[in-house]
Amino acid sequence: MNDNGAFFQLLGNLSIPSQTVEHEAVLTAEDLVRHAPQWEFPVKNIVVEDKRKQLYLVTMHLLTPPLDLKEVAKRTGATGRFSFASPEKLAAALKVLPGSVTPFAVFNDRERKVRVVLDSRLREAKTISAHPLVNTMTTTIATDDLLKLFAYTGHQPAWCTLPIKTTF
Repeated sequence: MNDNGAFFQLLGNLSIPSQTVEHEAVLTAEDLVRHAPQWEFPVKNIVVEDKRKQLYLVTMHLLTPPLDLKEVAKRTGATGRFSFASPEKLAAALKVLPGSVTPFAVFNDRERKVRVVLDSRLREAKTISAHPLVNTMTTTIATDDLLKLFAYTGHQPAWCTLPIKTTF
C-alpha cells in the first residue's frame, strides 16, 4: 500500500516532470497550510460514495471551506446523498490510507471504480500540488500532466464548481 516508488516510476515513464518536498506527516489540510504558500494550487481530497456505493474522489483547493455534499452529489449525477468512504474502501480502491488521499492515487484504481471530480478552479492553475500517496511529501506537477495521468489510467475527470456549505 502507498507505493510512491511505483508512482514516481510512472511519472518517469510518462515523461512527467515533478518537484517533491518532504515534510513531517500531515493528517489534515490544516496541518499542511503552513507549507502551502510555496505552491500554486495545493489540494485536499475526499472520497465519498453515493447510495449505489459508487466512489468519488473529489479534489479541491487546500483552503476550500466545507462543501455542501448534497449539492456536489446532484452536480455530479450521483445517486442519492454522499457519505464518506471508509478507510477499508480507500485501501481497496486507491491503496491509500486516510490522510494520504490524493488525485495521484488513481493510478492504483486499475478497475476504474472511482470517479474523479475536480475543482473547476484547477483549470486556471498551471500546477497542482498533492501527496504522492504518502503524507510526508508533497509533489507538484503541471495541471496538464495530471490530465495526462488520468488519460493513462482511463479516468475521465468531471469538472465541478464546488458548492460551499452554508449555515443558517
